[in-house]
Amino acid sequence: MKLVEAGVLSLDDRLCEILPGLNIADKRFEEIRLWNMLTHTSGLGDVDDYRWYDFETDNGSLRRYVYEAEEVLAQPMLWDPRETRFRYSNIAYEILGQIVSERSGLSYEDFVSRHLLEPAGMSSSTMKTFERAGSPDFKGNERMALPHEKKPDRSIGPVEFYPYTRQHAPSSTLTSTAGDLLRWGRAHLKSAGGGDAEDSSAGPLLKPETYGTVWREYATVPNNGEKMGIGWFMREQNKGPQVFRLCGHEGTDDGFRASFWMCPELDIKGPQVFRLCGHEGTDDGFRASFWMCPELDIVTVVLSNLSGAPVKRINKKLFDAVVQI
Repeated sequence: MKLVEAGVLSLDDRLCEILPGLNIADKRFEEIRLWNMLTHTSGLGDVDDYRWYDFETDNGSLRRYVYEAEEVLAQPMLWDPRETRFRYSNIAYEILGQIVSERSGLSYEDFVSRHLLEPAGMSSSTMKTFERAGSPDFKGNERMALPHEKKPDRSIGPVEFYPYTRQHAPSSTLTSTAGDLLRWGRAHLKSAGGGDAEDSSAGPLLKPETYGTVWREYATVPNNGEKMGIGWFMREQNKGPQVFRLCGHEGTDDGFRASFWMCPELDIKGPQVFRLCGHEGTDDGFRASFWMCPELDIVTVVLSNLSGAPVKRINKKLFDAVVQI
């Protein structure tokens, strides 16, 4: 979207014209437009094997994956992208990362750092996770959480491979902290409202008017009814439970019962519903849940270094607790 704002790209640009050297066997890919990939409606499949065991760190890793990997070039598409059906595709996001790199002249990670992480004040975050540790398993780095999973005997232990390899930088390799992710949310909420990003002289992340495009509904997620925007999921959540004081009396006589209660402070209204924009994250041994409520100016973040942790359910409970009055 930074490149769209700069006039370098248009959301209606065709993938085959943006990357003319990309030769996907299923020729329906010629109908894929930039917005299709951003909204997971391209018809491209998802990554099958992330190959964390490869632990690639060189500058050519992403390019090789996009232009040479069989699962990108040979995998049949799920449908014609003009059908605008939702199917999450990290393959599409790896391709998007290569587009960012080619059109900006920077590596994908450097572009994100310069134009997003630094303006948001996210000094503890990086897309180049390999720079945090000198070994593929990241052991010995006491400042990093290590990924865990439930074993067949129901014990909890580390996963075999830390989920990092550079060919999947656009979809999977941000390492961050809860504090930095709150800064990420604050920067977006301020930008959408026309204010500057926090702790930054670089200005807003995106123009306020761009958020009308980013947070627009493009497709419906079949399994939960959430809506898909440009990179963001959107859902509605009822206002959290509220506590009120009631004054009243119970009455009992032979053969009769009565119950009478008043709530002086409550003016009865229907349930209050808020729209949230966010994203869930899953990699081997990690789960993340990140949501913003622009209407209430609230950001909620839940992180776990355990596969299968119910972070989304916890985040919903957290939102209820925060908005309870």
